[in-house]
Amino acid sequence: MTGIVDAVKGLVRGSSDVLTKIEALAEAAEAGKGRLDQVVLSEAEQIVDRAGQRLRMSGDLTVVALAGATGSGKSSLFNALTGLDLAAIGTRRPTSSMPLACVWGEEPAAEVLNWLGIPRRHQVQHRSSLEDAHSEDLDGLVLLDLPDHDSTEVEHRLIVDRLVELVDMLVWVVDPQKYADAALHNRYIKPYASHSSVMAFALNHMDKLTEEQQKSCVNDLERLLKADGLKSPTVVATSAVSGDGLDDLRDLLVKRVSNKRAARERLAADVDRVSDRMASQCGNAKTPQIAKSDITELVDALSDASGVPVVVDAVRRSYLQRARAATGWPVTKWLGRFRPDPLRRLHLDQVPKQQGKALRKSASNEVSIARSSLPAATPVQRARMDTAVRTITNKAAEGLSRPWADSVRSAIRRREESLGDELDQAVARTDLGASNNPGWWGATRFLQWVLFLVALGGALWLAAMAVFAYLQLEDPPLPRWNGVPWATIMLIGGVVLGVAVSFGCRLLAASGANRRARLVAKALRTELEKVADSHVVAPAGEELDAYSRCRDQLAIARR
Repeated sequence: MTGIVDAVKGLVRGSSDVLTKIEALAEAAEAGKGRLDQVVLSEAEQIVDRAGQRLRMSGDLTVVALAGATGSGKSSLFNALTGLDLAAIGTRRPTSSMPLACVWGEEPAAEVLNWLGIPRRHQVQHRSSLEDAHSEDLDGLVLLDLPDHDSTEVEHRLIVDRLVELVDMLVWVVDPQKYADAALHNRYIKPYASHSSVMAFALNHMDKLTEEQQKSCVNDLERLLKADGLKSPTVVATSAVSGDGLDDLRDLLVKRVSNKRAARERLAADVDRVSDRMASQCGNAKTPQIAKSDITELVDALSDASGVPVVVDAVRRSYLQRARAATGWPVTKWLGRFRPDPLRRLHLDQVPKQQGKALRKSASNEVSIARSSLPAATPVQRARMDTAVRTITNKAAEGLSRPWADSVRSAIRRREESLGDELDQAVARTDLGASNNPGWWGATRFLQWVLFLVALGGALWLAAMAVFAYLQLEDPPLPRWNGVPWATIMLIGGVVLGVAVSFGCRLLAASGANRRARLVAKALRTELEKVADSHVVAPAGEELDAYSRCRDQLAIARR
């Protein structure tokens, strides 16, 4: 809708205030789409569209419509104001069947009249038919005589209803007998109470009343109009027969035509009317804020429900197990192969690091993640998670009007349905470091094999000496160090150093396992924060941002 406003910017002089109001209404309606009452939003769209059409047309023309019931004398007033015998006069319904238009001045009015739906044969150029020395002050006036709003013909009433929404100014012609007609007040005056500045009332047939009766009727009509919501109604007592009040009515039209603001005031009144209706639904409460502590509690609950403590413990134990397998003494470390890897038991050792990065980079990536074998959340864990989600939902909706509060709850509820699967995938796509082995493991493995081969060489050497002794063969020369055979030193030294290195590596591995567990816990929490944001915080934030835009733009539109 804002495109309509943009299209007329710069084309209309002196209408920046109206354009601002229209643009604000368009943005408010866009923000409220799908949240506020669709009937009101449709009306706002129609007003923005209609305003764009009217502002593209001549701003020097003022369209004034005479409207009224059968027998009120509007056609007589129309003839008296134009000085032409154009409108048919009668007291039986229906009288006027089609609207008549009389145009003063040389300003082209064809576009406006076509937009109003006035047939060409019902259009009259005033100065082409009658030269009046006093007519120049009405140049730019387009005066319409509408069909009776209480006509027995449905088509006539539809014409009135349509033009009432389009003309720049309305002059309701009433008579002393039917000025309090409920149909007029309930259908046209009360709903358009905000249009007081572009409405006037001609209390006609005053020639039939005494002066005291005239004052009484005028005062009573003003009372009824104020009761309808018009703050300062304009009432002119007229008589098409005697001519009383015609000059006052004409002066009113001259004033409206001369300031050339009727069209903008009418559009502004239209915007005010629908803005008030939208504001009654939107409300003007302060935008709620989601506390960081509530988000932290939600992430904690998601962490507990998704089994993060179990995963972190499995990462720590898996690191220790793989470290012992890589750096342990070759004679005993093979026993560790019979122990299942904690991460493999949870099906969390098969997610490549690059796959996790690709999934985080693009939501449309087709790489699928296998579900893990983490234990399902317990009822207590599930209840804690639900409570955390409800807390954020309630605080995000706190103080908002019913439509916006329902919108916040619906937005979170839609995403909450997939929360369980997303938690499982968040854990599965996190790089747990299952394939990341420190470089010192390889160096230690090489050292352990060297020590093992040294000890094995010493043992074989001593075994060979034992064979020679058993066969009573001459012992080969045996090198010694400080009286201790090198074979013994190799055997004992290789075993002792191997065991010592293994024990030292266990201490280093414990520290590394704790560090790896902390890194994984941080990475998992980061993933869960993304899940909390995408499934709870962001949906609520989007609704609150839309609410703020709608509320703020309505405040501008209602100025």
